[in-house]
Amino acid sequence: MKKINPQALARSTSFTIILIVIMTIWSELHSAFKGVLTDMSGHHWVSKGIISLVFFAIMYFLMHKKAVGHDAKQCEMGPVWMTVAGGLIIFIFYLWHYLAA
Repeated sequence: MKKINPQALARSTSFTIILIVIMTIWSELHSAFKGVLTDMSGHHWVSKGIISLVFFAIMYFLMHKKAVGHDAKQCEMGPVWMTVAGGLIIFIFYLWHYLAA
């Protein structure tokens, strides 16, 4: 049985959150990118989910063999703070987008 690497999971999750934030903002600023996402699966959010899932799996695969230096409890706060920061960035973007219109 292979050992799960919590540090690789945490980093993969954090990088995936960054990717989702970038794709969300980019698709709102560039309708051509949103169109490409929509054409992939029928809805841009579904495409973002598929891309994110594949990206996460690739990132974990690339990082899972690195030495496990941290306990799972120590690794979990990175993705938590990345989620908070990403949510704030998206919220501020949509607030700015709303107020500028």
